[in-house]
Formats: sequence, structure tokens, C-alpha cells
Amino acid sequence: MNNLFLIGFLLIQISLFGCATTNASDLIREKRIAESPQWNGETFQNPERVPDTEVGPSLKMFWNYFFNKPEEFTPSPSLALEPFDISQWNRTRDIQFAWLGHTTFLIKIDDKVILTDPMFSQRAGSFGWLSPIRYSKTLASTNNLPVIDVVLITHNHPDHLDEDSIKALIPKTKHYIAPLAVGKILEEWGAPNKKITELDWWQKKSFGELTITAAPAKHTSERGMFDKNKTLWASYGIQGKKFNLYLSGDSGWFKGLYEIGKRLGPFDLTFFEIGAYSNLKGQMEIHYNPEQAVKAHQAVRGKLMVPSGWGTFDLGLFPWHEPIERFLIAANQVGIEYLTPKIGEVVNPWRERDSKSWWKPFINKTQ
Repeated sequence: MNNLFLIGFLLIQISLFGCATTNASDLIREKRIAESPQWNGETFQNPERVPDTEVGPSLKMFWNYFFNKPEEFTPSPSLALEPFDISQWNRTRDIQFAWLGHTTFLIKIDDKVILTDPMFSQRAGSFGWLSPIRYSKTLASTNNLPVIDVVLITHNHPDHLDEDSIKALIPKTKHYIAPLAVGKILEEWGAPNKKITELDWWQKKSFGELTITAAPAKHTSERGMFDKNKTLWASYGIQGKKFNLYLSGDSGWFKGLYEIGKRLGPFDLTFFEIGAYSNLKGQMEIHYNPEQAVKAHQAVRGKLMVPSGWGTFDLGLFPWHEPIERFLIAANQVGIEYLTPKIGEVVNPWRERDSKSWWKPFINKTQ
């Protein structure tokens, strides 16, 4: 009798609310998560241990961020934007890219167009006025962008996986690549399941002669208070016919970078995040500071480096220009090659190697 009652109760629940396990894509996703070497049965794990963030210092930093931050820590007026020119983009080239702010890059390689972590909203988060605000301009409209062959997502944090941006791009996106379990969010926002590929570390997806491989990163994932590390995070190798690229995503330094360089490198061009660091225990381990990003570029056997994750959002308790200034010092000390494009500028990395410090005039205006 009890079993019959239980079966009847479950049938009522299914009829009223639906049942996730009856969805074939969810069943496949759950199976792949359970089989992942990164999954411990409850959450995804980092390649190296990350200590817990200290509560007291975190609250102090939160207070200082909102109430004690000097005005010169953010630029005024907004940083310059190079208007994205679709006519420049449509020129025939083996490879080109445009930095569209934060860690959003539009990349053309082998006639395929890749858009990384599309983020075009004014705030980088899900908490209204508490979310970091954009202090550099963004595109007037995503309508200005070309058709996207692949939207490439590194992890589910709101400044890398932005709902409004994803929804706006659905009509012109052919495919999505994301780490394990992130595809569920894309589906909820309207992306067709058949267009989504979820990858575990070292898994790959090919588009003709172009191959995208997910690789480890040292970071976290969450979009709320109760979903910490329930979805995976990743960096990516992008291998074309002539050129090999690396996208760091958000990560801290870890020894596995040498393995990435050995298995997927060397890389002709790398994109490394440099501007979300802090001195907080538990946070300093999951974001590169500028010096660590340069070291990581060398570890993966990169040749030409493009810094990102700076100059767009107010992400830390440091002057807005500090990340790029520290990067220049570190890069020049070890003699690596780099590019520092303007936001929106279409760049051919092997023709345009003049890295001008375009942000300097804005520093003067804030001092």
C-alpha cells in the first residue's frame, strides 16, 4: 500500500510540475557530470586546492569597495571606444580579432567567427546596483556583430555569462561551447539544445579544420548562494590550420599550465585575464595578477600575448589603470611580445604590432 501511494504521489508530481529526469538532455548531462574526473559527487574540483575565503577580511574589503574607494580608482570620463567597423572585419584574413571589453573577444580564424564570454551589459552581475559597473563604453548594439559560428563560454559567473547578451545573440549564433553543466543555463535562456556542446577538460569539438579543446583552469563557479561549483570552468585551446590560440578564462596560477603548454601548445597568440586580482586569501588563488599572467603565458608556451579583463568594469580596490601598467613592467622585464589594442579595434596580430599606451591620457584626467 505504501509503495502504491508513493508511485501515485510521484505521478501527480510529474503531471503537475514535470520531471527533469524525463528530459533526455538532462539525463545525458547528469551522466557526463557523474563520470567527470573533476566531479567529487557534490561539486567540481580545482586542479589544486583553493583555500576558503576569509569572512572578516572579505567584509572589510566589501565596505571599502563601496564606501572608502578613492574617486581616481575609476576613470572619468569613460575610456575611449574604437567603433567596431564591420567593413574592417569583413576583410579576408587568416586571423584577426577585436577586443570588445572585459574578456569578450571577437576572433576570426580559418573563416570561423568565435565570440568569447559575450558581455555587453552595463553591470557585471546579478545584484543590481551592487554589481560592478562598466566604466568603458560598449557596442551600441549586438546587431553590429557578424554571424557567430561559436559562442565560447569559460564559466558561469555573470560577468562572463551574461543573460541579456546571450539572448540578444541567439538569432545570429550557430553553436555554443561551454564547460560541463553550463549548457543547462543556455537552454533556459532560449539557446537550442542541439546547438550546445558541453566539454570536460581535455575534451574537444571540431568545426572543419578548426578544433576547440577545453583545458583546466583554477577558478570557481556560482550564480547564487547555493550553487557553488555545481558547473565546471575551463580555459581553451583553439587550433586552426595555421594558428594556435589560447584563452585563459578566469584562473589563478597553477602548475598544470605547463601540461597545457605541453599538450596543446605552443600558442601563437594568448588571451590572459589580468585585472580581477585581490589580496584576499581564497581569492588571490583564482585570479591572475599581471605578473602571474605573464608567467602563465610563458608556461603554456605562448608567443604573442593580449591582456584582458581590465579597463572595463570596476573589479577591485586598485586604480583602474594599475593592471595594465603592472603588466607592461612584467612583460618588458622578461621580453615577451604583446599587443594592447583599444576596445573595439579590429587587429591583425601579425601585421599590427605597435602597442601604443592609448589609456595614458585618461590617467592624467583622473589625477
